[in-house]
Parts: sequence; C-alpha cells; structure tokens
Amino acid sequence: MSQTPTNSLEQRHKRSTKALFIWTSGWLLSLALVAFGPKFLWHFSTSITLVAIAVNLFLGYRMIVVNKQHLEALDELQRQLHMNAMAISLGVSMVFGAVYGLLEPVRLLDSTPSPSNILFVMGLSYLISIVINSRKYQ
Repeated sequence: MSQTPTNSLEQRHKRSTKALFIWTSGWLLSLALVAFGPKFLWHFSTSITLVAIAVNLFLGYRMIVVNKQHLEALDELQRQLHMNAMAISLGVSMVFGAVYGLLEPVRLLDSTPSPSNILFVMGLSYLISIVINSRKYQ
C-alpha cells in the first residue's frame, strides 16, 4: 500500500509538531528550573546553577533546530503564514521593547522593565498573527 503525498505531509507535520512540543516543553521546564531552582531546590549553589543554565542553553539550541525543521516540514502556505507571523512578531517586539525600555528613565514606570514582558508581547503578537493570517486564507 502506497502513501499519498497528502498523508505523507500530514505525517511529517504531525511528527515535527510532536518534536517541537517535546523540545519546547523541555526548554520551558529547564527555564523554570533556572528561575526557581536556586532559591527553592539547591540554595543558590553556583555549580548547580551553572549546570542548570548549561542544560537550558542546550535545550534552547535543540528547540531552535527542531523549530527550523518544523518550518521545513510545512507546506508553502503554512510556511508563509509562520514567516509573516515571525516578521510581525519581531517588529512588534522591537517597537514595544524600545518604548518599554524608556518608560523608567522618563519616569512613567517605577520599576525596572522586565524582559519577560517583552517575551510575552512577542508570543502574543505571534499567536494573533497566526490566527488572523490563517483566517485570511481559509
């Protein structure tokens, strides 16, 4: 029994999505470990913290590689949707990050801006771009 090209594309997409989920989850868990481990698990031991950071960097590297493979496994339209979303997300993050970084010096913000807020805006703009562009081509 031979596979149809659509079935093969679906299987490839399913496999790459699963790999992306696994590596992204691993990276997120290791990031949480770096953030909370020193305080709650190993009492700020420098050597353990350095190992946790090294593991996080490795998992981040693998997540990037798998994300690239995931993009290559998509069909042309899906790849274009993701590339557009990435471009919009990069632009929004750059504009937001520049203004957000100036809020404390111009005394509109009392605390130091947190990089996690920029990551949040980046993820949200990516997600919104994917949803809007997907609806556009349905």
